[in-house]
Amino acid sequence: MDNGDFCEGVVECTALVLAESCTEFDGKLTLFGVLDELRPAAEGNTSFVVYAKFEGCEHATDREWKARILISDEDGEVLMESPEYSVWLDGTDDPFTVVAAFDLPEEYFDDGDRVLWVEAVLEEETLSQTAIRLHDRYSV
Repeated sequence: MDNGDFCEGVVECTALVLAESCTEFDGKLTLFGVLDELRPAAEGNTSFVVYAKFEGCEHATDREWKARILISDEDGEVLMESPEYSVWLDGTDDPFTVVAAFDLPEEYFDDGDRVLWVEAVLEEETLSQTAIRLHDRYSV
């Protein structure tokens, strides 16, 4: 940097996607059924995955970063959270991806249509968030 400041590393969440499921084959991840809303499962909990991709500058390497995925309600109350992931970046060309699986209990759909917030959190700072609408039934 030209003013003498030292960069301690910048990390961004460049993708935050919800899907019905995913699979990994030969080191490549495939998401199935990208979601823009959630509807209750026919029976039991509604399962889905959240994919997050983290990328950083060259100063973000050689350091462990802690990441989590949070699911919050409209009031900001955290309803569910993923385990903590250790994020290691190898430079600007090698992103780090996280896939967290969630099972949304049936009672989350009891109050009719509502919105949940999905957040990618790194070092206790929200880097990316998206809203997902819950519908309590299918329209025909």
